[in-house]
Amino acid sequence: MYSFIASWASLCSLLIFVSSVNAAVPDKQGILAQLRKNGACCTALDYFLPDKVHFNILTDAAYANSQHSFWAAQPQSLTPTCIVIPTSTQDVSTAIAILSIANQASIRGCQFAIRGAGHTPNKGANNIDGGVTIDMQSMDQVVVSDDRKTVSIGPGNRWRNIYPKLDELNLVMVGGRASQVGTGGLVTGGGISYFSGRYGFVCDNVKSFEVVLANSSIITASNTKNSDIFRALKGGSNNFGVVTRIDTALYPQEKFWGGTIAQPITNKELLWPFLSTLTASANFDPYAAIIINFAWLAGVPSIVNNVIYTDSDATWPPPSLQPLDSMPKISTTIRKDALTSFTDELAATLVITTGRLNIFSTLTFINDVEATPEFLAAVFDIVDATAKELLTVVGLIFTCSFQPIPRTIYAKSAGTGGNVLGLERFDKDFINFLFSLSWQLPIDNARVEAALKTAEAAIVDLAKRSGLYSEYVYLNYAAQWQEPVKSYGAQNVQFMRGVSKKYDPNGLFQKAVPGGFKLGI
Repeated sequence: MYSFIASWASLCSLLIFVSSVNAAVPDKQGILAQLRKNGACCTALDYFLPDKVHFNILTDAAYANSQHSFWAAQPQSLTPTCIVIPTSTQDVSTAIAILSIANQASIRGCQFAIRGAGHTPNKGANNIDGGVTIDMQSMDQVVVSDDRKTVSIGPGNRWRNIYPKLDELNLVMVGGRASQVGTGGLVTGGGISYFSGRYGFVCDNVKSFEVVLANSSIITASNTKNSDIFRALKGGSNNFGVVTRIDTALYPQEKFWGGTIAQPITNKELLWPFLSTLTASANFDPYAAIIINFAWLAGVPSIVNNVIYTDSDATWPPPSLQPLDSMPKISTTIRKDALTSFTDELAATLVITTGRLNIFSTLTFINDVEATPEFLAAVFDIVDATAKELLTVVGLIFTCSFQPIPRTIYAKSAGTGGNVLGLERFDKDFINFLFSLSWQLPIDNARVEAALKTAEAAIVDLAKRSGLYSEYVYLNYAAQWQEPVKSYGAQNVQFMRGVSKKYDPNGLFQKAVPGGFKLGI
């Protein structure tokens, strides 16, 4: 205990010195300037977390590896003064304690970012210029409970580290669909899974979170303990603390059907009624999951469907997917396999975009089996025109995707303590729409973003005129200019603000963590 108190006394002395040196020693402005230039917070972090703080120098491989491990070029382009790589919850607690004190003292250069796998492409969401990035990738534990009903995972995991371990036990968790995507961001953003039809959103299968709060304390949040922040973390992203462990439900699962079906573009008129019918809750098959992807290369569109059917006892094709399977095909990889195989397959299609400039933008449409097919055909025309408009963007890979979110999926959250996504206020079936663009040169950034915003506005206008518009914005796909938190509804926003004020009264995660989608406090 004495050593702990002494350490904190040293920390406080160091930070007080840094913040007061200008007044106490006015003739030594250079000392303060140098401390601030080199990062006062990084100096303190390095003192209390030896060998876990890395600086932007040529000899620090850990710094370089962290920077290069982001999926998109936008976060890679930012340069934190230092990167903290914790290996335990206590490391995170120590880091937050230092950063909290420093930000209360208004010491410059002490804003910070929190990253897991770093798949979010939005600049500043998971990295920072001139501050501190907390890289959680080393916190990648995967521990299955003795009764095989729960798995405890670290927030720095990628799904490729989790699923093979579960496959060996014939178990599955409700998680991500591409193996290189991370756990922490996906879970706290809601999370859509191949198993959502059966079990709901990824966040709704969490049993508890371990969280480091702004005051550096470590708490467990669940339905029975700190239940308010537990609910807020299910969709509330990085607004409340640093999640250091996620305990989530496991389910028995044998090998199942899945793969990709590539189709000629002439199939698109057949796909719209198929998607609308599949999405309707009245006949939704909970074992079926699909992502319908349109990709433009050199201005020419093609169709690739990611298809999953998780009933291990079924034969292929099941009735709900038979209309898709009967359409003309270019190729198919449909087979019976374990989850890892399908998440690796989807990840393989994303490899070519790694390290490039990438952007997401998303919308939500109401599904109406009478009106939706014609509406989706018109949406495709807007997207097709936009893809052709950007034909000269160097290295452009232009895709859009459609996937069902019927009421039967989001209604499951009520039985698990609820979430803050705000979908409980609706009674409609939805279709999620995603723009995903990748290109090579920063000179094209403004042009790509302008075209995407124009297309987005045109689709929103069309949806409103068609009576199929929904304000809901799925956070994990949201562009930097979108407002997913606001789309959760005023009641949920007010609830999250209350949770923030209770657990973070000084607003550390609102003011000192500028990246991500904030609560507007």
